[in-house]
Amino acid sequence: MSWRMLKYGLAILLAVGAIVLLSPANERWLNWYLTFNSSFLSLVVDLLRVSAIALLIAGLLSPFEALGWWAGWYGDGIETRVDVHLPAYLSAPVCDIDANGKSPARYMVYLDGISQSSEGYPARVQNFLDTLSAALPESTVFIQDIMAYSALNRPLTGQRPFSAFWRWVNRIEARFPASPLDVFINLRNTFQVAVSTDNRYGPVFNRGTAQVILNSLRQRGYIPGTPITLLGYSGGAQVALGAATYLKYALDVPIEVISIAGVMSGNNGIASIERLYHMHGSRDVLAQIGAMMFPKRWPMMAWSNWNLAKAKGRVKLFQLGPVSHSGPKGPIDPIAVLPNGCSHLEQTMAIMLEIINYEL
Repeated sequence: MSWRMLKYGLAILLAVGAIVLLSPANERWLNWYLTFNSSFLSLVVDLLRVSAIALLIAGLLSPFEALGWWAGWYGDGIETRVDVHLPAYLSAPVCDIDANGKSPARYMVYLDGISQSSEGYPARVQNFLDTLSAALPESTVFIQDIMAYSALNRPLTGQRPFSAFWRWVNRIEARFPASPLDVFINLRNTFQVAVSTDNRYGPVFNRGTAQVILNSLRQRGYIPGTPITLLGYSGGAQVALGAATYLKYALDVPIEVISIAGVMSGNNGIASIERLYHMHGSRDVLAQIGAMMFPKRWPMMAWSNWNLAKAKGRVKLFQLGPVSHSGPKGPIDPIAVLPNGCSHLEQTMAIMLEIINYEL
């Protein structure tokens, strides 16, 4: 099945779903539950219908922030032009210098998973970042201030029309960690990942995130010619690959991407980087779905950028064993233990340091 046929099939299913949900005729199709004379069942089905319509509208509106950034609606001063060579303003007079007085040998930029909603990170993620930061060579500058799912680098709880709603969700999640409300954050950011993979809106979104990364590099006194590593967790891996094309165009330096449980299309960015390191567990259902959902990653698509990069040895896969996608038993969980006695976090850190030492 070709990618074009798959897109046509999805478009047809979407159109049929919209007709079923929005057409006046849907009383005949969906009100079968009235025969059960159950007000509770009626309420549940009606809520599901309203949720499906809201989900459809949210998906259709998901590219608007990136398009607004490109059109200059927000007036935030972000440049919409990426030069072939590093602009002079990216070479700040004050740079990160290690204890030996040497300039940085590498800049590493972290792009969080789809649960990202604010400038702070959950305790498990922050513990991973602190552990990694302490283990990195002194010559590596570690940047952690990127809002991966916003071309404006704005958190959901920041200056947004629905920021109050996202703050409320965060408060509930903080008080009741088992609350299912985080699904709203995950869905919103998943739509942004979908935008990144799209051939129409993806270039705008990916250029916006590349500009955000460039701005952060400027603030840390980036030195032209220094290699860059993009570390992406979950959907952050796709955002990293999407931005890599424009970062390579702007900086013309070696760029590597490290994916932890990444969900990636393999359709963009892979041809612009030196190497992709992808870690995934056997219990990571989302990463497995991602590999099946994007045709460019199918083994039969031998001519795709993804498979060509694999054939050339530029894609290296690391099997993490019985590790889930995120949360408890995820790749950065410091408590869950593997059969060999190592914690999930220890295994991930060992692979990370192996990669970093190899690149250095």
